[in-house]
Amino acid sequence: MALSNHVAFYQAGENAHGGVLVLIRKDIPVTRVSCSLPNICVIDLLLSEPTRLVAIYAPESKTWRWSELTNLTNNRCIIMGDFNVDIEKDGEKADQLLEWIDSCHLRPVVLDSNTSLRSNRTIDYALTTGVDLTIQTYEGTTNSDHKPLIGTFTGNDAKKRKGSRTVWSVFSLFLSYTYEFWEQKEWNTQASETTYEEFITFLTSLNNRCQQYFALNQARPSIPYELLKLLALSHSLSFKAKRKGDIQLRNEARRLRNATRFELRRLQQEQLTKQLRERHTSGEDSALFWNKTKRHFRHISSSLRGFETPKGEIIRDPQNMVDTAADYYEKLLEAPVVIRPHPYVDAPPVTWENATTPIPNVTYPEIINILQSRKKKKSQDIHGLSPFILDKIPRNYWHLFVQLYNYSFATCLMAKKFKEVRMVLLAKKNAVCTPDQTRPISLLDSFLKIQERLFLTRFLQILKDRGILPDNQSGFRAGYRLQTRVLLLIEQISSYMANSSPVATVFVDFKSAFDQLWFEGCIGKLLRLGVPQAYVKWIQTWLCGRKASIEMQGKRSRWIEIKRGGPQGSSLTPSLFITYHSDMADFIPGAMSFFFADDLAAVLAGQIGVRFTDQCIDLERRLQLFLEQLEFYSILSVQPINYMKTQAMFSARALQKILMISVYIVQFNEDHALSLMICVEDGWDITAQFISISELLLDPYYRIFEGFHTLIEHEWFAFGHRFSHRSNQTATNTIGFATIFLQFLDLVHQVRFIKMNYS
Repeated sequence: MALSNHVAFYQAGENAHGGVLVLIRKDIPVTRVSCSLPNICVIDLLLSEPTRLVAIYAPESKTWRWSELTNLTNNRCIIMGDFNVDIEKDGEKADQLLEWIDSCHLRPVVLDSNTSLRSNRTIDYALTTGVDLTIQTYEGTTNSDHKPLIGTFTGNDAKKRKGSRTVWSVFSLFLSYTYEFWEQKEWNTQASETTYEEFITFLTSLNNRCQQYFALNQARPSIPYELLKLLALSHSLSFKAKRKGDIQLRNEARRLRNATRFELRRLQQEQLTKQLRERHTSGEDSALFWNKTKRHFRHISSSLRGFETPKGEIIRDPQNMVDTAADYYEKLLEAPVVIRPHPYVDAPPVTWENATTPIPNVTYPEIINILQSRKKKKSQDIHGLSPFILDKIPRNYWHLFVQLYNYSFATCLMAKKFKEVRMVLLAKKNAVCTPDQTRPISLLDSFLKIQERLFLTRFLQILKDRGILPDNQSGFRAGYRLQTRVLLLIEQISSYMANSSPVATVFVDFKSAFDQLWFEGCIGKLLRLGVPQAYVKWIQTWLCGRKASIEMQGKRSRWIEIKRGGPQGSSLTPSLFITYHSDMADFIPGAMSFFFADDLAAVLAGQIGVRFTDQCIDLERRLQLFLEQLEFYSILSVQPINYMKTQAMFSARALQKILMISVYIVQFNEDHALSLMICVEDGWDITAQFISISELLLDPYYRIFEGFHTLIEHEWFAFGHRFSHRSNQTATNTIGFATIFLQFLDLVHQVRFIKMNYS
């Protein structure tokens, strides 16, 4: 049998059919240690920490003694194989082996089950020192009379991973020397596109040249050698005590084990204290601390580790993954099919008084303020640049970009490099999922993101001056907090329920909201909303002509054209999205609308002043009309709804609690035969309900028409004012009945139904 990927090492045995064979992968550097003992093969694994591997077969007829192996051991050693000695059952032979193990400070790693198929003995195991080894048996079929052993130990391989750091002082200094060269370039003409392309290429190359590379030490802190020796000695004494039944030896082993554990815990506490103290500083200790704690921050990982195909297969190869994702997103981001003519793009144009308003020029202090306020993230764009690198560029270079940005705003032109996007995918839930369960994040050109912030400031001012955004829109707006919108939503639902109206709340989720933005419709609608033509034209230039490449684990997909949707991760996309849908509430007038960023919560209530049953029927009719209007708007704006995530909630004032309290009053009265005085903090109306329902349950007389008439006069008319004056929302109530009394009638109906069926 030929194994081309392995190197074989063989040591002959003491008979024609014996010997030891060791196979080592070719990518693991090794060297063989000379050994003349039969059935003993010694190999040094040249890992980051050299480890000695001793493969052994010790038959009954061996001609060597255990002490002859002492010179083959070192501080990091594994002896593994068939010892032909059961440490717990073989008496004197086991004692001899254990004495030698103690002398070499080795630790036995023994399984709890037998390893021999011919007997119940455990004669295959390992001895270690300086290595954390775990072993298990292979339970599959085998031609041997021993169960194969599988041993695993942790350690760094010889291939050190490389880390890098940028010498920023050299980077900034070199840019300072070359400023005059770049100042002579054209930044405010058509040649600015070539100038910008050359400049970002220069920045990327300079960043690479200023890198210093070093080997990363990723090994976890090991247990000190002295503690390992104590652990090995305590294990050996435990085996001896178990074999001989010596109480004194057992106590000594326990004492040694407890002392070693105490020292180990103290070491761990010292390491943890040091890591906590230095967790915010650079170095190995802080990296180790955050690597251990980051898994506790989130229940769901955003790391993407594979794609699941419709056939149930899992794709894990990075190149296949990016190609699969590119196929999906190319189809998702293709131009939508829209029925024409469409009112957004084909209706006669509307002329506004501010149509010719230009985009204000950019100033140098404005750019500096944006640079200082932005987070210095290190995520790189498609060109290898990041906001962190931009912060290291000498400030005088931004005078050149003032010219570039002003030229772009004046001509509504944009460099092609601005439109090249690096796209990374995050898993929404599971690390292995289908492409539609991922969230695309567009890492835009770093210099474009500065211009986006500049434009956003001007765009928001236009929206404010025109009053385009509604007050019920929260999220992505200064001064309109989401928390306030949530409180208003709860207050609206409570207000409807206080009038005994059933309430339906529909939570609408739009499918891939930002990724479904229709370019032509958005441009046409902005013009009709009164946004100046210069702003609209620049937005059109910003949206159209973009292309993206998906990247995973260093592999990139082909370029895919983006023909719909705003880039996720852009500061401008959310504001553009809510502007496009600013008139959504006009299409659903029957509901109180609450907009949360790209989500909608609509509250509907049944008619006030009628029976509860009629209210529910009316609410159902209104809900049906609302859904029809919402679907019409979805089709009109080419913004599909995610029906799987759209939920509805029904709320109504609980009549059950009033019935339960009334039943309790009746039971208390029957059990104790006492007079009761009832006063409820909610007011006289609720008190009247409790008393009326209780009397209705206590006395059958009140359940006939004459008695019910008496009950109404006694408990309701006695207060001396009309029903319509006993509700805080009856200004438009012309029928003279307060909703609280209609609720009482619903309770009477339920009591009558219960008595008819259970009396």
